Amino acid sequence: MKFSVEKKSFIDSLTLIQSIINPRSTLPILSHVLLSAKAPDRLLFFATDLQTALKIELTANVEEEGTTTLPARRLLTIVRELDSDQLSWKTNSNHQTTLSSDRSFFQLNGLPDDDYPKFFPERREEGLSISQGKIRKMLRMVEYAMADESRPALNGAWFSIKSGRFEVAVTDGKRLAYTFEEVENESFEAEGIVPAKAVLEISRIIEDSDKTLKLFLDSNKIFLELDNILFFSKLTEGKYPNFKQVIPKTTTQKAVIDRNSFLHAIRRVSSIAISGSNSLPVVLDFLGTNELVLSCQAPEIGQARETISLKAFQGEAFSIPFNPLYLIEPLREMEKEDVILEFVNPSTKGNPCLITEGTNFVYVLMPIKNQ
Repeated sequence: MKFSVEKKSFIDSLTLIQSIINPRSTLPILSHVLLSAKAPDRLLFFATDLQTALKIELTANVEEEGTTTLPARRLLTIVRELDSDQLSWKTNSNHQTTLSSDRSFFQLNGLPDDDYPKFFPERREEGLSISQGKIRKMLRMVEYAMADESRPALNGAWFSIKSGRFEVAVTDGKRLAYTFEEVENESFEAEGIVPAKAVLEISRIIEDSDKTLKLFLDSNKIFLELDNILFFSKLTEGKYPNFKQVIPKTTTQKAVIDRNSFLHAIRRVSSIAISGSNSLPVVLDFLGTNELVLSCQAPEIGQARETISLKAFQGEAFSIPFNPLYLIEPLREMEKEDVILEFVNPSTKGNPCLITEGTNFVYVLMPIKNQ
């Protein structure tokens, strides 16, 4: 195999491929990337961890066709350090690869490509066409709420396409993030639980642009086709919780707040007690007027308090404690100027808060108990 290729495009593709690879796999071949050169100008990258798979096609000047596998991390480290814009590549019949660039020379030993798993099953014929920017925004609005726990159904996102609506929901049992978009293909219907790793990979692969991708979803797998990329993942088995039943249909208190003012106030007040992913609660004290007091107490450190103005408030005064990280995460992804907080008898323990911005995004958050 012999070809030359632009260094930047090679690095960009290999960087995307790298995240698929599991360096701790018990199968040494799975720490490798498979490369295949097809005359006159196609270079294919492929990687899998036996749950997800990614294929990327690049343009290259191919002089001799061939296929090999090389350790992905080591290869990326080497190519990044080469000092030329072009990369020259040659692999012999023993899977020894020579990389050269101006005055640099490297030789890497690969493994036979016959040992590499062929891991792209058949996909269904019908799919959903949607802009990359639209699906990227949807995932950005919800992916922070994915759980990391023993219940596999919560370690991912629920995708549903039905009656011209594409829905994505994520819950970890303490909060729910849900968003939807109207789509044109009303005949295509499917749903499933996309694993957390696949959700994050999709976010990495797609661009914030109007370019169209094709999404294929069935009972046990998901495919994405876009430009020069093909992505596949198995779906998580199991039934997703009936999350829509926790979204309040009526509320008793409502506050409208400038989103940026609210976000920065939470960050300032909680800075006294946030450590990594752990935090003491921030108490929201709605005074029954157009003012909100935020406070946080850390017994061994001190306390913080800040008052901000509300644009509107309806209902009786009350106080309620929340994990500030669970407020910060959705607020920084929302886009509207104002955020709407609604409550159902907040003096009753266990009742959720509903956070929206008047669009197709809903966030439901449970208060901290025993406060």
